[in-house]
Amino acid sequence: MPEPHDLPLTAALEPESAAQSLVAQDSAHKGAFEWSLLAIFALLLAFVTARHELWSDELQAWLIARDNHSLFDLFRSLRYEGHPALWYLVLYIPAHISWNPLSMQVINYLFAVAEAWLVLSTRKLHWPVRLLATFSFFIFYNYGAIPRSYMLTMLLLTAAVRCLLGERQHRKLAILFLALSINTHILAVPIAATIALWAFCLPKIGGWKDIGKLIWDAEIRVVALVLLASLAMAYFTVRPPADITVPLLPAGHHSLAYNILLAEGRTWKAFLPASSSYMPTTLRELLDPADHLSLLASALSFALFLGIAAALRTSQARCFFAAAWILELIALAATVVDPYLRHLGLCFTILLLALMIDAYAASGKPVRARFPQLLSSCLILSILAFQTAVAIFATVSAGTHPYSEAKDVAIWLKQQGLDKNPIVLDGFYPLAVVGYLERPSAYLTSCRCFGSFAVWSTKSDFGRSASLDDIRIARGASPLPVILLHSDKKLDQADAQKLGLVEIRSFGANRTASHGSYTVYEQEKP
Repeated sequence: MPEPHDLPLTAALEPESAAQSLVAQDSAHKGAFEWSLLAIFALLLAFVTARHELWSDELQAWLIARDNHSLFDLFRSLRYEGHPALWYLVLYIPAHISWNPLSMQVINYLFAVAEAWLVLSTRKLHWPVRLLATFSFFIFYNYGAIPRSYMLTMLLLTAAVRCLLGERQHRKLAILFLALSINTHILAVPIAATIALWAFCLPKIGGWKDIGKLIWDAEIRVVALVLLASLAMAYFTVRPPADITVPLLPAGHHSLAYNILLAEGRTWKAFLPASSSYMPTTLRELLDPADHLSLLASALSFALFLGIAAALRTSQARCFFAAAWILELIALAATVVDPYLRHLGLCFTILLLALMIDAYAASGKPVRARFPQLLSSCLILSILAFQTAVAIFATVSAGTHPYSEAKDVAIWLKQQGLDKNPIVLDGFYPLAVVGYLERPSAYLTSCRCFGSFAVWSTKSDFGRSASLDDIRIARGASPLPVILLHSDKKLDQADAQKLGLVEIRSFGANRTASHGSYTVYEQEKP
């Protein structure tokens, strides 16, 4: 603040007005800084989104929303997905207006920009934290550029916490955001529950005797009723049918305790999201082994957890971070067991929310830090800086080598005039081509049926290859020859000859995923 003799004459005569003017100028300066960063974020993310090649699981959600013509059918299909309905309901109307999946990317892009604004506008966070968090791997790339339900989940949880911070709280709106987050992803439940306990229950507990009085609190009753109703709705959406199959779970059956340790050993990647595909084999086996425990990975994950908890300045933030992290581990162990990066991004969300809570809880109050302030800041900034570096690497890698070549296959089929031919799909991954072709359906060898999205039931076998009967059924009465799309590996020459197929194009030179390669076969003309 300038000294009085440095102020203009009018300011010296009216010090209160001068102070208000300086505060307004400072606020305008900060606002310009935040809006500038948001504009940079939006422009860069628009470029990355335009370059992103949609993968099969991303288009799976789009095709489910597109090809279920009633909400009843939509909810019935979701029982095989294991995901609540909100993301699919968001896609439902756009998917029925236009079959172009670009609409899904635009929607996710807008959610990511909104999330970036919630982070950047949290002014009690130091600006380096806001800057690095905004351009972190999960916000900018893994959730921001890749359209799945996770970006919407993170946005709703962040919005709920922002509504509960500061002097002007919007508690009813926060309850709504928490309820919606539960119906976006089942892994949001532990985080939403922890937010509710932190914001609505803990402030009303002064001692052990107050715990029993919580049941009579009107606000807590409303929170409990709304969240339980939302949880019940999510449960009835994801409640699996008897014939569901879950192909992505690790082989073998283990106890919940084993699965918790397995999931815990993966959580280091929530804070240091290194791709194991770029690791040397020895290091990969030590830090990211396939489907089994690793003592080193568990120790690294636990050390990061303890370090972050100690780096937080307030007991509110530490308790929130620890409780949410432990509950999330249990949820991961009970559901996905061996989590992927996209699942672990919700553990990063816990860190982000804990930093926000910490900034507001410590504002203007004495704190008891577990680490020296410099060491705490270095730890948090190092994690966020690593996230930003990985986001840059992933962005460049995706720009030069697409994850999948499904889009190129669809473009080539249209250019060759083959997009109207009967199409047979071998396996799950070629379904992305159907989305890019904007076709109503194709013949799926997995279920020996026509469709556009996968149904994870015991009646489907995604390892099954096409037969002569499949080729005959797919062609039907069409005068055009059948086109077969095969991913991963090429058909044996002998098998192709038996099916009367000839290879006409192979895609896969530029893809980064092994299952992103495709081979196109055409039925030989008689």
